[in-house]
Amino acid sequence: MSSEEHSCSKASFWPLFIRSFLTAYALCVVFHAPLELEEYDTFLDFVIANIYEFLGGYDVKFIIVLLVAGTFYYFERQEKRSGTREWKKPSRGLAVFFSFCLLVGQSYDKTGTSEWCFGSGVNFVKFILALSGFSLLFYSLMGMLYTFFDTHDFIAGGQHFFSRNAFRKAFLILFGAYFPFLLVSYPGNLCWDAIGQIEQVFGNAEYSTHHPLAHTLMMGGLAKGGQALFGSPEIGLFVYMILQDVLLAAALAATIAVLSKRGANFRLLLSLMLLYCITPVYSNMASTAVKDVPFAAFVIGYVICLALVLEKPERMRHGKFVLLFLILQIAVILFRNNGLYVVLFSGVAAFFFLFRRYGRKERIRCLLLLFGGSIPAAKLLLFFLTILCSASSGSMGEMLSIPFQQTARYLQVYQKEISREEREGIEGVLGAPEDVAAVYDPTSSDPVKAMFRKDASAADLAGYMKTWFQGFLKQPLCYIEAFYIHIYGWFTPSVSNTIRYETELYETVRQGGLFPNADKLLIFYYRFAGQFTLLGVLENIGAAVWMLFILTGFQRRQRQKAALCAGVPLWISLLVCMASPGFSGHPRYAFPILFTLPFLYGFTLTDRARRQAANEEVCKCERHLP
Repeated sequence: MSSEEHSCSKASFWPLFIRSFLTAYALCVVFHAPLELEEYDTFLDFVIANIYEFLGGYDVKFIIVLLVAGTFYYFERQEKRSGTREWKKPSRGLAVFFSFCLLVGQSYDKTGTSEWCFGSGVNFVKFILALSGFSLLFYSLMGMLYTFFDTHDFIAGGQHFFSRNAFRKAFLILFGAYFPFLLVSYPGNLCWDAIGQIEQVFGNAEYSTHHPLAHTLMMGGLAKGGQALFGSPEIGLFVYMILQDVLLAAALAATIAVLSKRGANFRLLLSLMLLYCITPVYSNMASTAVKDVPFAAFVIGYVICLALVLEKPERMRHGKFVLLFLILQIAVILFRNNGLYVVLFSGVAAFFFLFRRYGRKERIRCLLLLFGGSIPAAKLLLFFLTILCSASSGSMGEMLSIPFQQTARYLQVYQKEISREEREGIEGVLGAPEDVAAVYDPTSSDPVKAMFRKDASAADLAGYMKTWFQGFLKQPLCYIEAFYIHIYGWFTPSVSNTIRYETELYETVRQGGLFPNADKLLIFYYRFAGQFTLLGVLENIGAAVWMLFILTGFQRRQRQKAALCAGVPLWISLLVCMASPGFSGHPRYAFPILFTLPFLYGFTLTDRARRQAANEEVCKCERHLP
């Protein structure tokens, strides 16, 4: 080997080694609580302990991971140099964002603070090295994924199982996969929200718009109907559960049918079917009475229609399609209180997307279709239901989860420093500051929201918001940390979100399953599947949010504006999640994201393939022109 070749080899080795080392460090690093100087006899002992802490212990695992990472990056480099296919470059900023969320989220999840990352100089250096390693790894993995999407054809080459009667076949498979779990759960698993709604219909609690009245009347009404007709509310609840299963299976089957009609190949459709059938959250929620399941089903249908309209606006001229679209929008608004924002803001985004394609008449039709007709109709129906049931309004405090959490944390740390004016502003809305600080729970805003005074006037709320803002100006880092603690779970795949509601004995409707201890068997299965197998990744909300970011990045690079705009309801849902009571115990808020994302991936990939096929056809025609 010549000296020039040797120097070139060394020059290419060191970047590869550094990337491999940082990645191995990120995957193997162990964080600990910061060391305290008071625990050591001398400052020198403290420094030596910190050095040991930074270096870690001898670990064969690190050597193995280093070699695996080096092999991975070597073959990636060789693939890029080969020039056989164009390597897609993802966003470096997105890779760093994922790494930050993973590391800081892990710290909050394990310790309740950011001390693993920022608690000491040693921890901060370890954090920076791990951040660099994860960023390099995520950047390469996203590049591989984008390249895979761009170089593979997702259009069918011929007839397959789903070419005919796709909806019917998919529906029967999905309903058949979920029904055994529902049967074993007979009459159905209940969460606390569902229990409160049933109690309203049975007259044991006052009707309230805190929960969507349409869902309350449907579920509670069927349970009460079972009591009246058969002397068994369980039969009525089971009928509701079957209806809920039908809605979910139909929505998911519609994704298969639409993608099949767009020419998706069998492997893509089979992958979606397997995802729907084996991911624990689908069968789990299909057997659990909760408002989020029918809401998610309606959101799936809404996103399908929205995507089709954005792709081909002339579909708005078909009466049946327009009617279905409006019904789905109304259902989204009626079956969850935040459904209004999903329809409104995604409708506004779609309207401006389509605005330039229409004359005045078509613009009016577009406006009415997207939200002009559905929102007034839904609000009118809700008004009549509220009057009919004499329902009380939900608490204004439900909309202030984040400010309340920030105030509570601020009081917990700086209560002695608040002024008399601040105390009065807080007392007018939440009560005594010391009581607010005492109930603060970093994982949920429900305890603080329970302190909200329903008799608070508009002036009280204005005074509180002024106090909240003053606190932010005094201690912005405290507010930022309180916010991140509140939302980190939505962005951190390493945080488990296994969902299985385990309510205590409820007298009105029997629970426990079809046979003794059936509920315990189901609890074991869902806990095991969610926490100890790869199935947990498929139902992990943090992983789904990452995949939403990745999909959006791919759509932007491919300039697929229609598909990009069709994802707006999912981004609105993410904002709703961030404003919700908290991640812990409430991952069902993200069902619209988790359940709709597979369709959007299929829609995006088949759209790219369809456009490429159309361009190739045009090129062929042009070649044959004289």
